[in-house]
Amino acid sequence: MITPPLTASVETADIDRHFGSFIARFGGDTELVQATAALLSCAVRQGHICLDLCDPFFGNVPTDELKFPEPDEWVGRLGSSPAFGSPDRSTPVVLAGHRVFLRRYWDYEQALARSILSRARRNVATKNAAHTQEAAIEGALKNYFTVISGAPGTGKTTTVLRILQRFVQESGNKRPRIALAAPTGKAAARLQELLRSLHQDSAVDEKLKHSIPTKASTIHRLLGSKPDSVFFRHDSRNPLPLDLLVVDEASMVALPLMAKLFDALPENARAILLGDKDQLASVEPGAVLADMAGAALAPKSQLRNALFILSKNYRFGNENAIYRLSSAVRVGNADEALGILAERDSAELGSSTLPSAAQLARQLEELVVEPYKGYLVEQDPLKALDQFARFRVLCALREGPFGVRQVNEAIEGILHRRNLIPDPSRLYPGMPLLITQNDYQAQLFNGDIGVILPDPRENDRHQLWAWFIGADNQPRRLSPGRLPDYELAYAMTVHKAQGSQFERVVLILPDRDSPVLSRELIYTGVTRASKRVDVWFTKPVLCAAIARQAIRRSGLHDALRGDGARALL
Repeated sequence: MITPPLTASVETADIDRHFGSFIARFGGDTELVQATAALLSCAVRQGHICLDLCDPFFGNVPTDELKFPEPDEWVGRLGSSPAFGSPDRSTPVVLAGHRVFLRRYWDYEQALARSILSRARRNVATKNAAHTQEAAIEGALKNYFTVISGAPGTGKTTTVLRILQRFVQESGNKRPRIALAAPTGKAAARLQELLRSLHQDSAVDEKLKHSIPTKASTIHRLLGSKPDSVFFRHDSRNPLPLDLLVVDEASMVALPLMAKLFDALPENARAILLGDKDQLASVEPGAVLADMAGAALAPKSQLRNALFILSKNYRFGNENAIYRLSSAVRVGNADEALGILAERDSAELGSSTLPSAAQLARQLEELVVEPYKGYLVEQDPLKALDQFARFRVLCALREGPFGVRQVNEAIEGILHRRNLIPDPSRLYPGMPLLITQNDYQAQLFNGDIGVILPDPRENDRHQLWAWFIGADNQPRRLSPGRLPDYELAYAMTVHKAQGSQFERVVLILPDRDSPVLSRELIYTGVTRASKRVDVWFTKPVLCAAIARQAIRRSGLHDALRGDGARALL
């Protein structure tokens, strides 16, 4: 065991320790190299891009106590291993200052930073962090790189429609090549619905409609995914044929995918990223949108003219309880959040003390039977999926007495006792599915929602199919045997709910604190509701969560801000 002053308590898994053992074979200070590599693997699993030796306490539930040298000595001793080296050396692990990167993540970060900075240097908009739709539209039309951030209801979709119309009008006789993409199937389907509304609008000129795309796609589909490969058909050697790219729900895009997307974007194409910088980052490594926004807000940033923040909420209004609660959580004001939750005269917000684990099912029964009863009697797949999307139970954690697994089992038991579903030990009509693994051949992606139903066009009511919304916003069926990994979807984690919107949400926090809990998680959960949210919580856990910020370690913020620009370019 290494015994210098710093102590980091983290939970490393077998895969981390195996990686540490592999890297240790390169030689050097074997014990320190092995422990550091294991920590780095653990950091990446937790969503970080790197391990910061000045602040390695990114951890999980403490199990192992690992002691390390002071950062300068730590870097020096790691340098004795052929596995660790400066960025210009071909080593599997990169040492950049006090940060430690897996080589591929270092390469992704540097490539993305170079591409964004190259575009940002040609930006000509002059209003930094402007708060109006008009400023965002004007800036996006002038800039080669633009980020438009805003909470749900701040008019991001309206803004992008106006940008598309203006972009086409200002292209003259040339028909511009435009693509709209999103990280998930459901987010792409919402974009497509937006395009459909534009094309059905009689007030929009027909010539204009002819130049605006009718379809949106996932980023994977846009780039051209290859079976059993991490590479795409489109890259720097075969760029996308585009003049303008719009990416919605950009906060959900992980670093590797964002880097590959910008690698495939032609130099003269304009890029517009839409999202909410304050919500949770992607499930996979990186917090790209937050890093971009943070860099743009820094003094003398090269991105200072790229960020536009929409602050006026058209959906809620300033007096709406959902808006007030989400705003208090976003700025870390736990006292104000508790005061809003204590109000009893709001149609938009309810709160309840978290029940005991033994009473969970009884309290759930009061809320879930009515919304799910209407969904479960629907025979048409499209209508069933629409009904199901109106209500959702969201959990902060996957495991534990108040985690997704336990809550899903409780809800399924309730519905079975009420004779709303048959034996839940096998597939049944109305069973909701959440895809948990990307499957490019089936065109199903992590986070997609489906439902098990017979085909209403056929007489065989015993033949069950899995139904999902396709790229054309129509239901498509697959054999359940062809599905990638999935789980029940009556309840889902807040992370999995990113990019979704429900009329009503029940947000269940656990009975004890966890490093996973943060103000970003609470904010994201609350803002998934468009009409009402009910929060089940205990005061200590809620206050601890609001006090904690979800920070992802990376070097992208510094590189985009300009601190690392000279080394990059």
